[in-house]
Amino acid sequence: MMEEKTYEYCPWCGTESEISANEPTPCPNCGHILNPCSTCYDHLDGYKECDWTEEKGCWRFPKEEL
Repeated sequence: MMEEKTYEYCPWCGTESEISANEPTPCPNCGHILNPCSTCYDHLDGYKECDWTEEKGCWRFPKEEL
């Protein structure tokens, strides 16, 4: 089965790159982690409005507590 991909803009290096649509992925240009935010607008089960923060992450990809 082929992995689903999406395109995301990287605010750190200013490029748009193809990344995984199912998990955070390092930007292939600068290495910063990109979330597949554009896929949240696809009809996902349990969809919620964006609640991303630097400290907590988001509802789909929360940061692990230390």
